Amino acid sequence: MRQIQIILRAILLTVVLLSLPGFVCAQNIGDRVCVTATYPTKIKNKKVGQVFEGGIHTIIEVRLGKWCALEGVNGWLPLEYVMNLSDAEAYYSDRIKTNERDFAAYAHRGMIYRENEKFSQAIADLDSSVRINPEIPGTFSNRGIVYNAMGQRQLAVNNINKALELNKGYADAWFNLGNVLYAAGAHKEAIKSFDKAVEIKPRNPWYFINRASAKHDAGLIDEAEEDYAESIRINKRISDSYIGMSNIHLSRNDLEKALEQAEKAVDIQSKNAEALNHRGWVLYKLGKLDDALYDLDRAIRYAPRLSLAYNNRAVCYVARNEFENAIVDYERCLDLTGENPTTFSNRAVAYEGQGEYKKAIEDFEKALELGPNAPETLNGLAWFLAVCPEEDFRDGKRSLELAEKAFKISGDKDWNFIDTVAASHAENGDFEKAIEFQKKAVKLAPEGEKEGYQSRLSLYESKKPFRSDKGKSSGNQQPLGIAN
Repeated sequence: MRQIQIILRAILLTVVLLSLPGFVCAQNIGDRVCVTATYPTKIKNKKVGQVFEGGIHTIIEVRLGKWCALEGVNGWLPLEYVMNLSDAEAYYSDRIKTNERDFAAYAHRGMIYRENEKFSQAIADLDSSVRINPEIPGTFSNRGIVYNAMGQRQLAVNNINKALELNKGYADAWFNLGNVLYAAGAHKEAIKSFDKAVEIKPRNPWYFINRASAKHDAGLIDEAEEDYAESIRINKRISDSYIGMSNIHLSRNDLEKALEQAEKAVDIQSKNAEALNHRGWVLYKLGKLDDALYDLDRAIRYAPRLSLAYNNRAVCYVARNEFENAIVDYERCLDLTGENPTTFSNRAVAYEGQGEYKKAIEDFEKALELGPNAPETLNGLAWFLAVCPEEDFRDGKRSLELAEKAFKISGDKDWNFIDTVAASHAENGDFEKAIEFQKKAVKLAPEGEKEGYQSRLSLYESKKPFRSDKGKSSGNQQPLGIAN
């Protein structure tokens, strides 16, 4: 009887604990969690920062089963103040059932829906929050974030501007506006918005990280590096800072330093899919295909909807002449992202290697329709039309037109594009021009790749055009990877 009473008491205690707002059965490194109370974070009992209710973060460390560290947050907070997203969704749903005018619960649940890509439900909750209390700038700013994720840029801007009408000094709204402008490709305007956010809150590392991304894409490489370095000085525990630094080194073709920074990103968060994807891409660039595939497999396991990782794993498969596997991954990319020129162009390369030339040219043409000025697509189709082993698919005149257009867009420093111009001239029988361009390609190509370029130069000197081999990745034609 005594034993039964003890068991029943234990069951009752478990039920009571599970009903508490912040109770968590288990939290692991890499989990995405929602903070369920505003709380001062601490190091050795000294307050060093603060988290806010409704914030969504990734756990990067757990201590003693009682404390956790969150990416981008200084200090530690008790595990009881965070919940897995599914538990947090249920918690805020219960709050709304208890009080239908709990505008904060609607707002927080809306952002959980946004995290899970349930955009229509997110907008519905944020609409409810605004109806109940239309004076909270954060709700308008967050609704702008959701509209941005849905690709509705004007609605995003309108909502964030409403937040700024309510509070001009709201740094997060300036930050979110910068993100919307960045997503629209307006890099200079995005930088100005990030500048305002930094001016208001100069100790927020994410403001520097995102401004650095915009500066990098605007070609301001040195300034971007300075911003990433500042984000690290503010908080050394954010993987995105190191991914950004790695991208800086990639743009300078310093692969060893790029890998060093990528390693730091993974060290901080071993289950961070974006960090693993990025390191996998750097390893691919270094020719370490087995290690790259290991990282990319893990990235996909931790984030099954991360299209970048499928794309990059497919690139590795093409390099290993595993075209069937590559095509499966590219099809998964299309399922996740919808039609986009990069995936069609990349899948065309896999079909080309497989000898499925009709499918290859169909994919190249689709990519060109979606992105008529994308240099990689122009170059890929130009290469195919110049070197395809089946005569019916070759078109020297069109190949040269496309190759020269890609070369003009990309500049005169990309040895792959120069190589394609040379192949196009050779297909047209102009071996003098082919030799001229191929010598430039040989000179610019990295040491580990020069052999292939040199062999094509020898062909042209013998007045022979280059032909790709069925079943092999052909010459310079590699699909486009995505670092992050």
